[in-house]
Amino acid sequence: MNIRIQIIIVAVALLAILYIIYKIRNKEIELRYSLLWLLLGMGIILFACFPEITKWLARIMGISQPINMLFFAGFCFMLPIIFSLSVAVSKLSNKVKRLTQEIALLQEEERKEKDEIMEKE
Repeated sequence: MNIRIQIIIVAVALLAILYIIYKIRNKEIELRYSLLWLLLGMGIILFACFPEITKWLARIMGISQPINMLFFAGFCFMLPIIFSLSVAVSKLSNKVKRLTQEIALLQEEERKEKDEIMEKE
């Protein structure tokens, strides 16, 4: 791998890590969701600085080209991220449903109280 490309990859990964840390500090993203992204950034830096690791892993896994191993690793790494986000969306969906039902019950109770007050007058 060309040293210029390695420097660019490391610089972009470091910028991404700094951006994630900025988002964490401003409480725009929760730490538990950002940990995998931080690990991904560090992994990219590791593979960019030491391309021999990629070749070695590809050879051990029986993958003919190191770039194919990187695509495979990226795919495998994205699965837990996607799964954790799916779990978070499901939990939020259930909370929204429950809150909507509670609001509807409160509005119905409020409407009944208004009707009782109107009948008494």
